[in-house]
Amino acid sequence: MKKVALAVMRLQPLHNGHKVLIDAMLSEAEIALVGIGSIDKSDKRNPFSFDDRKAMVESLYAGETRLKTFGLRDIDAKTKREWADFVLREIKRLGLPDPACYYAGERKDGEWFSGVLPIRIVDRLKEGGGVSGAMLREAFLGDTSEAPIPEAIKRFLRNKR
Repeated sequence: MKKVALAVMRLQPLHNGHKVLIDAMLSEAEIALVGIGSIDKSDKRNPFSFDDRKAMVESLYAGETRLKTFGLRDIDAKTKREWADFVLREIKRLGLPDPACYYAGERKDGEWFSGVLPIRIVDRLKEGGGVSGAMLREAFLGDTSEAPIPEAIKRFLRNKR
């Protein structure tokens, strides 16, 4: 059986911390599933559309056939288990393989799948250069030349302005 890794991320925008997490998934699993969350939101905290975020992933991982992305709307889950069950139903509905492990950038993110899947923590802040999406959303409004963003994503953001 193939090891399938799962992570859910907002990618507002994709930054080095996300890249560290996705790279770990690809190095440790045969298939990496990335659920892109909050696809139904458009506000200051969520400035990029689902299509934009999917394009960011595709530009960074061009040609990587083991990486599968899919969108997840917010469901206002009452419990963490309700959210995890929703994500797993969406994976099944889309015909994607069942995940064997959940990858998270920090412990609190992993708690959403606690008791559902084994959790693998990849410290996205420490290993990704201490960056957060909020910092990068601010950088998007200005100069991204020094921002801790992969070059492919910097080019994507420049073209979106």
